[in-house]
Amino acid sequence: MGETDHDEHLKIYITHVALYTSHDIVFCKAFPTTLKGPALEWFTTLPLYFIDCFDTLSHMFTTHFAGSRPHQTTTLSLLGVKHEQDETLWAFVDYFSKAALRTPHLNQEMILQCMACTLKPRPFANNVYLHPPASMHELKLCVAEYIRMEEM
Repeated sequence: MGETDHDEHLKIYITHVALYTSHDIVFCKAFPTTLKGPALEWFTTLPLYFIDCFDTLSHMFTTHFAGSRPHQTTTLSLLGVKHEQDETLWAFVDYFSKAALRTPHLNQEMILQCMACTLKPRPFANNVYLHPPASMHELKLCVAEYIRMEEM
C-alpha cells in the first residue's frame, strides 16, 4: 500500500464486502486478498487461527499501521507555508492548496486568509489584500490572469 491511508483502505473494503454479505468469516477470509506490500507482509506474519473476528483483525490492522497515516497539517502549520523567493506564484498556490486540503476543519475563507498572509509582498499579494477572492477557484483564476499579464 505504500503511502496509502490504511484506514481508508479498511473503510473501502468494508463498504465493498458489505454489499454482498454480513458474515464475519467472509470479511476475515477475503481481507488479505485486498492487501499488498507491507500490509500483506504484516498479515502473513500473524499466527494461524489468531484472528477470532473481523473486529479484532481491523483493530490490529489500524493499530499496526497508525504511524503510516498521511500527515495532517494544522491551521498554524499552514500559516508557516511561505512563498519562497525563487518559487513561482503558480507553484506556491498549487503547493499551498494541497497543504490546505490536508488541514481539517478549514473553510474557504480561512484558507484564503492564510494564503494572503503567506504570499510574498508583491503586486499580486497587494491585489489579493485589496480585492480578496471569494474562493480558491477564483484565486487560481486571478493567479492565471496575473501570470499572463506578467508574461506580456
